[in-house]
Amino acid sequence: MIKADIENYSDFIDFARNCNCGNVYPLSIALNNQSGDIYALSKEYKTVLFWHCCGFAHISGEYNEDFLALVYDMIIDKDRKNDRRFILFSDNEQIKKFLAYKDNIEIEKRYFYEYKECDEADILPQGCELKVIDSKLLSEIKGRITPYFSWENGEEFLQKGKGYCMVTDGEVSAWAFSSAVSDEEIDIGVETAEKYQHRGYARIVSRAMVKYILSQNKTPVWACHYKNTISAKLAEKIGFYKVAECYVIKRKEN
Repeated sequence: MIKADIENYSDFIDFARNCNCGNVYPLSIALNNQSGDIYALSKEYKTVLFWHCCGFAHISGEYNEDFLALVYDMIIDKDRKNDRRFILFSDNEQIKKFLAYKDNIEIEKRYFYEYKECDEADILPQGCELKVIDSKLLSEIKGRITPYFSWENGEEFLQKGKGYCMVTDGEVSAWAFSSAVSDEEIDIGVETAEKYQHRGYARIVSRAMVKYILSQNKTPVWACHYKNTISAKLAEKIGFYKVAECYVIKRKEN
């Protein structure tokens, strides 16, 4: 495969728009909003692979088994050359069938949600503040789903992203942020610190992100692993409903 030069990423915008299973991540790369790699099978640019810095990957265009074999090698990363994971999203049965019978492949599902509306208003609990994430608050966020999950570094997030956090008694307790940004959509990432879970904080910060996204005349995007019932229920509480699903194809961890 040929790795595209970053100065040519705009050549792949149409391919990114044609990605199934959500195009906000591939578009975020093609638009140079976020870091990631773009690969083409040949100089004719008929088959394109987008690999976001968070590890999410999408295929667009024509493909054949030779191309899928190369994708398989990237998923497996036999020699462990990459620090970044490789998780392929696809709703294509042929791609799924080709990879399903390969060694060390695991296939799961991801659910996608669409925002409708939500008229409910949130009341901040006593002792809590809702704040925009700045450099100081970003340094205090500790968890698995943080801006560092989907942005190359904090500077990139603070320059091109947006987020809100709940501060409880001076401590960051929950946060929601732009996990991927395109010209039309923003994907929402959210997490609550363990000691503050089950208090409704994630709902408040997520709603703040939705309001921000709508104020930018963009569409809020929500997606989660099919077993993540907490995320699914939260999505429904703040006005999202499930509209689609896709395969999640990744390396099987021993």
